[in-house]
Amino acid sequence: MKIPSNKISDIIKYFRGELYSHYEKAEIDKFIEYCFEDFIGFSKTDLITKQDKTVSESELLKFHFAVKDLKHGRPIQHILGKAWFYGMELMVTKDVLIPRPETEELVRLILEDAKKHNESFSILDIGTGSGCIAIALKKNLPRCHVYALDISEEALKVAKLNAEKQNCEIHFILGDILDSSCVEKLHPCTVIVSNPPYVKVSEGIEMNKNVIEHEPHLALFVPDENALLFYRAIAQVGKLKLKSGGAVYVEINEALGIDTAILFQQEGFSDVQLLQDMQGKDRMIKASV
Repeated sequence: MKIPSNKISDIIKYFRGELYSHYEKAEIDKFIEYCFEDFIGFSKTDLITKQDKTVSESELLKFHFAVKDLKHGRPIQHILGKAWFYGMELMVTKDVLIPRPETEELVRLILEDAKKHNESFSILDIGTGSGCIAIALKKNLPRCHVYALDISEEALKVAKLNAEKQNCEIHFILGDILDSSCVEKLHPCTVIVSNPPYVKVSEGIEMNKNVIEHEPHLALFVPDENALLFYRAIAQVGKLKLKSGGAVYVEINEALGIDTAILFQQEGFSDVQLLQDMQGKDRMIKASV
């Protein structure tokens, strides 16, 4: 099916007609909003008041290819090359996870706790990906020293570009948290934060196709027989590198909340809190030394 004309109203109808069997109406409306803003600078108000306006042929092609990609499950963030996190527009590629709203709650928790500290302190973000957590924390805690570690060179390239765009000075480190020689080189810190891989391979069949096919498996999956692999490593880093009064903050697999909390207790953390997200799901753990 072709877009009937270059008119805004026809492009909107095309989006809805082509995507109605693939997505919910509210999601399609969001796609329309994002694409019109990105491709021709239209606001939500413009979409209502300027439906008789027309776009150029090159702009029309952008809308056509966007719909084609969406029908094949490509995330809108990859189509536009950007995502939104904690009030920031960040670059995303196939090499990094798309930032999720749940992860904003992890950032919010750290910022709430940071109000209790008047002095500057150091933060280590393990598995930084797009840099979303590290950058959000640095923007809101400008006096803090923020270190961001990732095993992927390509991910770090994206994170560095995002930090530059947000005018944030972050110390990026290429390394593997499972490698003891990497851990030895890390700086002592007051806060360790991570959204590590936590999806069991067997859980992959339940995930949306657009996640499985378009986001990096390195940042998503862990073996079923060792699902807490990264939390154990993070806990051990915490014991070695956390300063007195410091804490680890991690996002978790909701199905493994109690198991993850027990792991931190067994690793010697004195105060372990299993916390819920806004949907009431086990989503975060704060573990203090």
